[in-house]
Amino acid sequence: MTIKDVEERTGLSRSNIRFYEKEKLIEPSRNESNGYRDYSENDVENIKKIAYLRTLGISIEDIRNIISEKVTLQEMLEKQKEVLKNQITDLNKAILMCEKMLDEESISYEKLQVEQYVTDFHDYWKDNRTVFKLDSVSFLYIWGSMLTWTMITALCLIIGALSYSKLPTEIPVQWSKGVATSLVNKNWIFICPVICIIIRYLLKPFIYAKLQMNNYYGEIITEYLTNYMCFIVLSVEIFSILFTFGVVKSVVVLLFVDTAIFIGLLVVGLVKMDLRGKEVL
Repeated sequence: MTIKDVEERTGLSRSNIRFYEKEKLIEPSRNESNGYRDYSENDVENIKKIAYLRTLGISIEDIRNIISEKVTLQEMLEKQKEVLKNQITDLNKAILMCEKMLDEESISYEKLQVEQYVTDFHDYWKDNRTVFKLDSVSFLYIWGSMLTWTMITALCLIIGALSYSKLPTEIPVQWSKGVATSLVNKNWIFICPVICIIIRYLLKPFIYAKLQMNNYYGEIITEYLTNYMCFIVLSVEIFSILFTFGVVKSVVVLLFVDTAIFIGLLVVGLVKMDLRGKEVL
């Protein structure tokens, strides 16, 4: 079957199916005559199973563990049932609080007295520590977003296109003590956006697997690191151009600053996330 056939059989979009392939949850064979993917009935059934488990809130990594038999489906369902129960409990509490507040004749931010609804702040903050964890790592969402990756990749392409005509035939890609030690054709400048795509779609799943973080934050940190590497690629591209025109001489300082900023932000976020999980505000 072609991917169009699979779309019709499963009701899922092509992007969903490709995502499951990228995550190595399904591995369709290749048609030897044309090189196209050839999906089997088993692939279709697996796609439906994966999509169904995702609707239950089971993560991609957990589904991978089920398929590889590192954990049984029954064990994972029992675990997920407890997770969902906790979420339902939290949501029901939030609904009751909203209803209690709406019972007031007039409610406004100015008149809101939290003490009317919370008797013990310490316990209340502790019970809702997940919310504060997410607040503390909000910048990870920004740097780990698809939009950020798109912007970095687009900048690589735009900068390359704008500078291409002004560059000499060969440009430096390696430097030592302010001197170019290796030159390549200037078409290399367009390799940078390609590298960003490779990092996103080929290297990212490998990073996630190596982190072995079977939790929500594993995906956030993987996205963050992926975009960080793409940012390094963008920095190197910009340095190559500036070095060619004699504006800067040392790439070490640039990469050191990039690394210090990104690792510093990551450490601060993780520390805050850990502290918020153990303490109150």
